[in-house]
Amino acid sequence: MKPSKILVPIDSSPFSDYAIDYAIFLSQKYGAEITLFHVIVLYEADVDEEVHVKQLEEIVKRKEQNTSGLMDRHQQKFVDKNLKISSHIMRGISPPNSILEYCEKHKFDLIIMGTHGRTGIKNWIYGSVAEKVVRLSKTAVLTLHKSPESIQINKIIVPVDFSDNSRDGIENAVKIAKDFDAEVEFIHIIEQQLQPSFHVVGIESIFAINPDLKKITSEKLEEFCNINDAKSTFTVLEVAAHQSIADYAEESGADLIIMSTHGYTGLDHLLIGSTTERVVRVAGCPVLTVGRHRKS
Repeated sequence: MKPSKILVPIDSSPFSDYAIDYAIFLSQKYGAEITLFHVIVLYEADVDEEVHVKQLEEIVKRKEQNTSGLMDRHQQKFVDKNLKISSHIMRGISPPNSILEYCEKHKFDLIIMGTHGRTGIKNWIYGSVAEKVVRLSKTAVLTLHKSPESIQINKIIVPVDFSDNSRDGIENAVKIAKDFDAEVEFIHIIEQQLQPSFHVVGIESIFAINPDLKKITSEKLEEFCNINDAKSTFTVLEVAAHQSIADYAEESGADLIIMSTHGYTGLDHLLIGSTTERVVRVAGCPVLTVGRHRKS
């Protein structure tokens, strides 16, 4: 992945600063043009009522003026480094939909955005703009909800589930690793809940039932990835998926997680959920999500 056009949706939170700093990092590496993007949110309940529309128009104009100042402040960071930068303010009812529509219309290669990383009841009530963009965007999305201690790419973690979608994560990891001379660790997680009867007889792990399973899976992982590189390693874990990916990345000192996502929507998303979105929510390092265009 060598992005030439990067979209950076921003708001007034510090999470946008994290995204902008990372955009500067990638722009310096690839010479990419950056567009800062902000959505002034209109409320659907008001748009058909004349009085409310007039009042809302005044509020929106004030927001646009304030946002222009925010844009100018952020743009200066790019100007100071002689990087290509533009900005756009858009009115819309749904920030995620506005971001996705603008991205598709103007053919961006990458979206970089901060995420609040809400969990539990707060995430259920407020939702997440970033997570919806991650789920639905046809374009690769890089998210951050923490400020990296230092912006670099020396080690990449790539979860692999042996699906066709996984191949996009593998391909992108290989390209980025080459660009940054980075180490890549491909991991596969065996998420296995043993029946209580196994615990009664002292069996705590599926690997205890089949001692060769880890070795066999590791060999299959290497075969699936088909990577011959001294800086590539392969690891099989038996843990709960989404949290373990984030924890393992932090413990191993990873600078970037690259994940493919199936892009589940509707009932599939409600029932199956998304490991990728959960990782986006909790990971301490940036997460690059790819692979939505593939058909499973």
